[in-house]
Amino acid sequence: MTAAPRLDPPAEPIAFHPSPAAELPPSAPVVVVGAGMLGASAAYRLAVAGMRPLVIEANAPASGASGRLAGMALAGLGGHFERVTRLVQASGGRSILDYTTRSLDLLEELDGELPGGVAWDRIGSIDLFLNEADESHGRRAAAAQAAEGLDVRLLRPDEIRALAPEVALTEVRGAKWAPRDGQLHPIRLVYALLEAARARGAQVVTGVRVERLLAHSGSVTGIATSHGEVSAGAVLLATNAWSPWLVPHIADNLTPIREHVCVTEPLPPLLTHAYETNQCNEYWRQLRTGELLIGGFTASDEGMGIGSYSMAVRPAVPPPLAALLGRIHPAARDARFVRCWAGLLDFASLEIPMIGRLPSADGTPIPGGYLACGLTGHGLPYAPIMGLLLAELISSGEAHTLSLAPFDPARYVGTRHQPTWLGAFSGEAAAT
Repeated sequence: MTAAPRLDPPAEPIAFHPSPAAELPPSAPVVVVGAGMLGASAAYRLAVAGMRPLVIEANAPASGASGRLAGMALAGLGGHFERVTRLVQASGGRSILDYTTRSLDLLEELDGELPGGVAWDRIGSIDLFLNEADESHGRRAAAAQAAEGLDVRLLRPDEIRALAPEVALTEVRGAKWAPRDGQLHPIRLVYALLEAARARGAQVVTGVRVERLLAHSGSVTGIATSHGEVSAGAVLLATNAWSPWLVPHIADNLTPIREHVCVTEPLPPLLTHAYETNQCNEYWRQLRTGELLIGGFTASDEGMGIGSYSMAVRPAVPPPLAALLGRIHPAARDARFVRCWAGLLDFASLEIPMIGRLPSADGTPIPGGYLACGLTGHGLPYAPIMGLLLAELISSGEAHTLSLAPFDPARYVGTRHQPTWLGAFSGEAAAT
């Protein structure tokens, strides 16, 4: 009998190799902890605002979840959309699309602004229905997304043939097509944002782990690290699945989940769009350089990867990913995987991220502290806009472009919420 997944495992600090060459300043106007997509986005916007942030990363930039994904930006958020939209509206917002579509537009702007671009391609995404469960979910999701204003269309098999001739129509019942979705190179995005932030006065230090927050008179005043203390006017924790180590009172509602991604050898142009199936549990696309990236199939991982802080690749996961790729795209059936890796996603129990002022154990905000985690597998549709809103909040005291109220981390303090994502995460539909 398979053991139930551990939804709130004991918090662990991120593993790292201390850098003997790392040097920290004694103080900084603002410290950003974590150099993934969200941390880099916030650092860039803070630098544009003139705040000269200090970015501290335990390992290399984008070495966490940001470097371990397929680089797909889906405004519709897969299976999360309906539930997250309801929470946004309950907090006085209009729609989650106000945030995700703005993020995709920001990514397009950044591709033109950052030196070298970020390999942004707005080629759309196709959610394939492989069985009755896929189709039922996809039709319901399309209706909800269209009602909120997303450009989304249901496709019959003959329409799939015209749009995506590389798909084996014998394997699909239909599809959902979102023509405004996009894809990019996430590692290039992170490094380009950090380089642009440096050009505006930011400092980026790697090989340093933040051990705890420093506080005085009820306010965050800095950080204690593996390399000494730094005083700061503000501290933003963009620490992904490792956030409970620094903020223990959110641990009940933030779960690390191991996710695998594999990459093939370079192939001739094959895929015309980005693809997902099984409520976005499996997803794949082709890079400009020819490689195919495919991720998912947690159903083949021990305990579905839920509650694990290990990033070791599990041998049982790559074979079903390869089989799925060859099943849907016969031309890729003999493509060789040349590398597979695993990373940690940070799933919030209610699926809406924790973005805003750092809450204390009783839920009241702690002056000088800010938190950004719980992206629940959709960092690209969240990171650009949330980085901008956090920079506005930190630099001026309020987010102006859009409200951060729907993402208040305080909703996750003091109450253990039953995860709303757990049922859809089983991957059973993909395995049939």
